[in-house]
Amino acid sequence: MSFFPQARGREEGKQREERRGDDKNSKNERNDNRNSRDVIIVNDPYPFPFPWPGGGRGPSRRRDFGRRTVPTLTFVRDGVGLCLMAEEAQEPQVIRKNVEAGAQSPIRAPQKGRFAYVAPANGKLSLFTVGEDLTRPHRLTDPRWGDADLPSWSPDDKALVFVSHRDGNDELYTVGSGGGNPRRLTQHPGQDTQPAWAPSGEFILFVSDRSGTSALWRVPVRGGEPIALTNVPKGAASDPSFSPDGRFVIACFEEQPGRRNIWKLDLSGKEPPQALTTRAGDYRYPSFRPDGNKLVLTLRTDRGGYALALMDVATGTLQQLTSGALSDHRPTWW
Repeated sequence: MSFFPQARGREEGKQREERRGDDKNSKNERNDNRNSRDVIIVNDPYPFPFPWPGGGRGPSRRRDFGRRTVPTLTFVRDGVGLCLMAEEAQEPQVIRKNVEAGAQSPIRAPQKGRFAYVAPANGKLSLFTVGEDLTRPHRLTDPRWGDADLPSWSPDDKALVFVSHRDGNDELYTVGSGGGNPRRLTQHPGQDTQPAWAPSGEFILFVSDRSGTSALWRVPVRGGEPIALTNVPKGAASDPSFSPDGRFVIACFEEQPGRRNIWKLDLSGKEPPQALTTRAGDYRYPSFRPDGNKLVLTLRTDRGGYALALMDVATGTLQQLTSGALSDHRPTWW
């Protein structure tokens, strides 16, 4: 049905304008939201040693930083910025140290513990990386080149794929993790967005409306003709990501406006698509925990916002982590 790509385009356009951070009303809204009791603002959340989210003490030395025992999530809170919290339901901390204001779309590197994000720079969204201990911030794309958004790491940490509309519509580009000249990967009048780099490193999955509705496509990393995924649920696709072993894709499919469910797809075709959410609702941004046992996702609440939640993959049980009074988006384990 034709309203799916139109609705998706309007939604992504709205999100893009919010991410630009140059609208006065948005700035006022951010200031108002900072007064919410749901948010704890800290100027420097990482003195060493520091209190760890969920209780106890964190690493006492920077070289021990990667040896975490408490699963930790990074996400974006509307009007607030990039946040950090333990997997257990705790109040989030706002990341201020060495992360540019207006940071969005966080994603952790699979190997070395860095994470990437985008943030406004000279009126354009630019791609940044920073070490897991919030040191060594680095800007990968020049604002003069154009906007960059929605990054995804290669499995060897050597490159990222991201979305840019510098050439008139959303297309996929890749760039080395140290920076350099981005390389265009897709070229089509439709909108190509929401890339996810396969754990095998061989291809990139993305969402495109080039067929008339938002669907899942794959393209070889070295370039070539994209191919649409078949044997998928009905509805507009969004928010794809991979299981740690690369066998499965999880994505959201919207059969009715404002009603999305999360499905698991077997790339080998041996198993039929499986609905992971069975209750009517609006679910977004699913992502496997590195051990594959749980998903983190967001769900629309009766308070009007999106809350973080954990799903046990085996049982389908949902555990809500945040209230939903403010909207939380794009969670990733960090």
